[in-house]
Amino acid sequence: MPSAAVAGGANHAPAGPPTAGGNVVPFFYGTNQYVEKFFAASQLLGAAQVEAVSNVNPGGFMRGVRLEVRSTGGVIGTGAVAADGPWTAVASATLENIDGSPIIYPMAAYTHSLRQWFARPWWGDPSRRFDFSNTVNPSFSLFMQPEIRHTAGVLANTDARALYRIRFTFATLAQFLGTVGTATAPTVTVTCYLESWAQPDAADLRGNPIEEIPPGLNLATIARHQVINLAAVGADNTFQISNMGNEIRCFIWIMRNSAGARTDLASNPIRWRLDNRSLGVFSDQEVFNRMSDFYESLQNGSTRPTGVYVWPRFFDVGRMVGESWMGTTNATYLIWETATAAGGAGGTIEIVTDEVVPVGPVPMELESI
Repeated sequence: MPSAAVAGGANHAPAGPPTAGGNVVPFFYGTNQYVEKFFAASQLLGAAQVEAVSNVNPGGFMRGVRLEVRSTGGVIGTGAVAADGPWTAVASATLENIDGSPIIYPMAAYTHSLRQWFARPWWGDPSRRFDFSNTVNPSFSLFMQPEIRHTAGVLANTDARALYRIRFTFATLAQFLGTVGTATAPTVTVTCYLESWAQPDAADLRGNPIEEIPPGLNLATIARHQVINLAAVGADNTFQISNMGNEIRCFIWIMRNSAGARTDLASNPIRWRLDNRSLGVFSDQEVFNRMSDFYESLQNGSTRPTGVYVWPRFFDVGRMVGESWMGTTNATYLIWETATAAGGAGGTIEIVTDEVVPVGPVPMELESI
């Protein structure tokens, strides 16, 4: 579980505009966002996966690490980009704590892209960004972000003796393309940027002291997943979530058939239970409707990815929709039940949890965002 500094111990009042007269300026008004390129690695995709790892440069309060993926030299020939392309160029990525434990657990780049989209929906659909190119020369950006928003979940990155690490793995050519044929392999380059809130000055230009610690440091975050095999077609599945003990912001399902292709494999009804309480009886269509209710991108041109079901458990403060984080303990019993739909024999479900770990009093303006 990621460690984080506790900001004092007293609750923070909602931030307001700075004023003169000796008042303390809230952190948000006394800082600025900072970006620094710190690492790049290139690899000609071939027969073996190749891992790259780098310490993250110290400085300020880390919002996240952005991976900019670019490539050259590929020729498609009779090959074909895999269904989850271009994300398949990066087989795995993780953000590690200063002790080497994961904060954002090792997962495929496609899985991370879904977390970026559905657990941080203000960033929008990543496939609609300016640099997205699903070709034999893949191009995309992936934000490995522990911060939720407005400093919630930032990491104190101020000690050069205790460094966070970014680790990622270049895929093989066969993993990236799916069908290689006569394709010429691309050379893929991943460039890493630290994005942070800068440490503020002691005082502003009027001499007012500036709050030194962001209120969001009272929250830590963690992202992880589990993979469960599906029962036979028509047989009942009980998906018990083992990743319990924190407050849950979002569940993301990724269902795949025996060939690894994303497929809608949950059938009507889908029952959701938390300990001895029912959280609802859904059809798959109702799940998709609720996703469209919550995510503006699904109303404005983006299409729900096949095989992906999302259960948001946070509040969209801009649109006034959503609900509170789901509190759990290590003893919490959370299950879904649904029968495997046609085509699901030998398939799997990957369940991603985006979690919050309060390590101090949570400011009201950051609660359940």
